[in-house]
Amino acid sequence: MRLAEYILRFERHLKGAVNLKSKVVKDYFIYNTLAMECSQGANPIDLAQYIVAKKKLGFPSTYRELFEVLESEGYISEDELKIFKRLIFLRNLIAHEYYRISESELLEMVNLLEKCSGFVSRIKAEADNI
Repeated sequence: MRLAEYILRFERHLKGAVNLKSKVVKDYFIYNTLAMECSQGANPIDLAQYIVAKKKLGFPSTYRELFEVLESEGYISEDELKIFKRLIFLRNLIAHEYYRISESELLEMVNLLEKCSGFVSRIKAEADNI
């Protein structure tokens, strides 16, 4: 059940982010809404944690390490690993407010989330085996 929730949440927030990327991101409301959609859409982190725990693949201590484990176990490609690392970096900008994420970084994040949809689709297709 939890896996289905993670997948549905990703799909919902990805759709919201994609719908907003064609809007004027400089607008305060659009900027903040897009930041929230991107932050919430970054839940392939939750999927990664779920898979690593269910498959007993180790105890990664960072989000980056989660995806490194998935790459070493063949769940994602080396190119996808790079995408996830960048996504995590941008998510942390939003989550921890170390500094303001730029409009162009938000749009980059939407594009990265779109690229993550392949991973989510594969997990969705293999849900019975996880």
